[in-house]
Amino acid sequence: MTNFNRNLLWFVGLSVLGAAMWYFSDIVTYILLAWVLSMLGRPVADFFQEKARIGRFGIGPSVASLLTILTFYIVLAGVIFMFVPGIVQQARNLANVDYQALGQKMQPPLHFIDVELHKLGILKPDENLGVKTQELLSTWLKPTMLGDIFGSFLSAAGGIAVTFTVVTFILFFFLQDKNLFTDILHALFPTDLEEKVLNAVDDSSKVLTRYFGGLLVQTFIFSFGITVILWILGVPNALLIGAFGGLMNIVPYVGPIIGQVFGLFITLSSNLTLDFALIWPLLLKVVAAFVIIQMLDNNFIGPMIFSKSVQAHPLEIFIVTLIAAKIGGVAGMVVGIPVYTVLRVIARTFFSEFKIVQRWVG
Repeated sequence: MTNFNRNLLWFVGLSVLGAAMWYFSDIVTYILLAWVLSMLGRPVADFFQEKARIGRFGIGPSVASLLTILTFYIVLAGVIFMFVPGIVQQARNLANVDYQALGQKMQPPLHFIDVELHKLGILKPDENLGVKTQELLSTWLKPTMLGDIFGSFLSAAGGIAVTFTVVTFILFFFLQDKNLFTDILHALFPTDLEEKVLNAVDDSSKVLTRYFGGLLVQTFIFSFGITVILWILGVPNALLIGAFGGLMNIVPYVGPIIGQVFGLFITLSSNLTLDFALIWPLLLKVVAAFVIIQMLDNNFIGPMIFSKSVQAHPLEIFIVTLIAAKIGGVAGMVVGIPVYTVLRVIARTFFSEFKIVQRWVG
């Protein structure tokens, strides 16, 4: 068989495989998510099998898998109970605010900006920045806001429940049998490619384990740094703001902005009874904390994680993030870098003879 025919068969085969994965994208997503969670949970499952004992008897892989999944759910429940009560309380505060009085309170500190906007023609002579802010807040943070949020959650609850159930079911078997995922791949590929498939899966597992492990460390450092700075500066709800900021930092580029906006939202809603001259310094402290930690993260923590796991140029990562955001929005930005990392491993394993691949993977 000539090289042309072989490459043509590869192209056709990969096209068919890609089309099938696109058509069954939800099922593929469940399997991949369970696989990633199984890699993160493997050390926990091994710990339970080696250390958890009842007398002279240890526990088997099935019980260890169940305990690992239970550990995941306990951590998830802890995160939810950390955030939800505080957010609900702040939403209630905002829903009961007298926005007309708030707009009047904001007029003096916004007077300078108001004058400049009138000079630029952005505001009409009869318009006022304080009133505009009041209208904006009353539109977005209306008394029915809690009901709207709850209704939106209920409408999505069915899909979330299905995802959790299916992923949990698949995750159990991946944890119970560490070779199950590779056995599935072996069934999809010819015998002469089994060694390459095994190497690709092994390399991908190592890279993703390093990446997600580093991401957990990055999230903890970011959350801890924000919390400590805000606590020292005397900003209320420092732990809530720091923890949420750390979680949002997982989303490249956009996440820190979301975390900062959330911090400003929580700080403002917690201090609406104060004079606005006293609220401004608290808001500036929140901004300063995020700027300081973000600079440390961008220059030290983030590059260290990407250089050791992804092994890609920062510009390359930026472009991949943009493409992932275009395809899948925020969720795409979160999974874009891990998926790209796996694609690099696959290209290096199966297509290393091509010059473009050699340049791409170094």
